[in-house]
Amino acid sequence: MCPVSLPAIGLLLDNHGPAAAALRAAQAAEAAGVTRVWLAEDLYHRGALPLAGAVLATTQRIGVGVGVVAPQLRPPAALAMDLRTMNDLGPGRFTLGLGAGVGERTKHIGLPARPPLTIVRQAIEQVRTLLAGGTLATGGLLHQAEGLTLSGAAGDGPAVPVYAAAVGPKALAQAGRVADGVVLSMMCSVEHIRVATGLVQEAAGAAGREPVAVVAYVPVCLLADKAAAKESMRRCVAGYMAAWAGLDFLSTLFTEWSPLTREDLTAAGELLAAADWAGLQRLLPDDLIDQFAVAGDLPECRRLLAVLAQAGVTEVALSCEDGRLESAFTLA
Repeated sequence: MCPVSLPAIGLLLDNHGPAAAALRAAQAAEAAGVTRVWLAEDLYHRGALPLAGAVLATTQRIGVGVGVVAPQLRPPAALAMDLRTMNDLGPGRFTLGLGAGVGERTKHIGLPARPPLTIVRQAIEQVRTLLAGGTLATGGLLHQAEGLTLSGAAGDGPAVPVYAAAVGPKALAQAGRVADGVVLSMMCSVEHIRVATGLVQEAAGAAGREPVAVVAYVPVCLLADKAAAKESMRRCVAGYMAAWAGLDFLSTLFTEWSPLTREDLTAAGELLAAADWAGLQRLLPDDLIDQFAVAGDLPECRRLLAVLAQAGVTEVALSCEDGRLESAFTLA
């Protein structure tokens, strides 16, 4: 029997807590053999790019990805300047993730999240042009940058891979045509991932490109007690359901790609608040949890990682929602 291939293992760190703790976690991830650390940039918490620079400066081998940056917050000049610094600190180790953002959040800075395909495509083109030493011929939808060129020896470092966050079919196809990889959000079900990777690679092939990388953000809990691990991730998934119930875009990750309804999202929050764990198990049985999370003992977690690989994922960025980084380190 041929061994089942597993995706590369990355570690996803959020930007909600102290940056020093995230830096220590990234350094420990390198020691554990993790392929890459992904630094989230949820809007209005902590900036991911300064942390990425610190990680690159204090590690030797581990890849560092930022995923994902909203172009609304960073004009192309500022973003390209920061990427040159990343290349100086860790040549060939940095990956940029771009995403158009969630409208309910970007509205607070007066810049749109739509049209998302144009926002992401222009940002990719602008960053690549500037880092290669070129001049921007036109401005963009969000920021005026016509005639902009970076000063100094632009184009002398390794190319920075640019990944695109994508959910819908048009965005996934665009990522396959123009990005170096695609980032799939937390709470993308296995079925969603399978369809998404098919769309990405089909578009890449039609554009004459090689298959592109596919990174999936996935929560993880590895425990000797398989049932306890499933229960931990049940509460995690329910927390996302409750938090995203009022967000039109993010809620569709549940309602369009699983049996869950909008009423179920509200119910999950109510069951969590009431600590009704039996009710939560009825709403989210183990087989449904397996669509959204990697949870169980070591053999079970490896089985679920293999399922993700079979769905087309090349790298899994594991999020240790319970704070136990050992879950990701053991699987690396």
